Amino acid sequence: APVLAVPPGASAGFLAPLPVALVVDARTATLLHRLGVRTLGEFAALPDADVRRRFGAAGAFAHDRAAGREHTGVAARTPPPEFEVEQHFEPPLDRVDQLAFAFRVRAEEFIDRMRGARLVCTGIRIELDDERGGHSSRSWLHPHWFTPADVVDRVRWQLQGSGAADTGLASPIVRLRVVPERVDSTGNHEAGLWGGGPDERVHHGLTRVQSMLGHEGVVTAAVGGGRMLADRQVLVPWGDRAPERTSDAPWPGSLPALAPASVFRELLPVVLLDGAAMPVAIDARGAVSAPPEAFAVGAAAPAPVRAWAGPWPVVERWWDAERARRVHRFQLVDDDGCAWLLVRDAEGWWAEARYD
Repeated sequence: APVLAVPPGASAGFLAPLPVALVVDARTATLLHRLGVRTLGEFAALPDADVRRRFGAAGAFAHDRAAGREHTGVAARTPPPEFEVEQHFEPPLDRVDQLAFAFRVRAEEFIDRMRGARLVCTGIRIELDDERGGHSSRSWLHPHWFTPADVVDRVRWQLQGSGAADTGLASPIVRLRVVPERVDSTGNHEAGLWGGGPDERVHHGLTRVQSMLGHEGVVTAAVGGGRMLADRQVLVPWGDRAPERTSDAPWPGSLPALAPASVFRELLPVVLLDGAAMPVAIDARGAVSAPPEAFAVGAAAPAPVRAWAGPWPVVERWWDAERARRVHRFQLVDDDGCAWLLVRDAEGWWAEARYD
């Protein structure tokens, strides 16, 4: 189709014969027709003040368009630099160690680009394409900022998953791309006058150990939500963001403060006996069969119970027959003065935690 270029300054003459309905709504166009204004040229010839007073801001804007006037200019903008790096492998590589070694130069180039702009990267996204058309993408965070070695480590961890560094991949990789997702000024990460102190040494030590053991080889603890204490222990790999806090949400049946100091990842079997040396039971109403008189952990000999409290029921997923759980919590102090948090389920008594 032919293209008509309107010379500079000739916009008003080009628009003049066109119908006024091109710049106003149907109601305003009908009113202008009654006033004898049918083209853009006739509309543009009206005084600006009269048009604004009669038709408001929308009419004044349409009047400027009919006259070919534009009050908005084009602001020049320098596009931001491109920091991402990409590497294609020909032939495709199918070993983790080969891919990590081949990408070292591109990782150094990636960090050098950031340094050249006086930036540091605290979050990256690694994208992988394999020979079968598969695509893998994952975001990685860093507690401080990425170095070339850190970028290569994340590439290796994403490739190997739970395998070893010298293992083969299910499908050879044809493309690897690293994109910065979080950047910050280097001025916000400069070392202090006397260095980083103990925190900096701890960071370098943990990072080095994680590089040798893998992404999940070094973890930090965070408090999550849940009714059972073991469920509230959330282990986050070093450098990753902790999950959103759910501990503040209502958890009916959860243990109030103060929490025990020692929480057992695996429940310890215990024995709780009454005065007749019979196991203490809990009926359907949540009442104990008899006051507990003796307590033992594992195969140890039962010792007297100084004090006890409970039980308190904990019911989870009552609507799901397969995953429903109903237990009772119980607190006691043994003969040595140590306080325990016990759990009674369908299989018996267990120690969930200890108040050290």
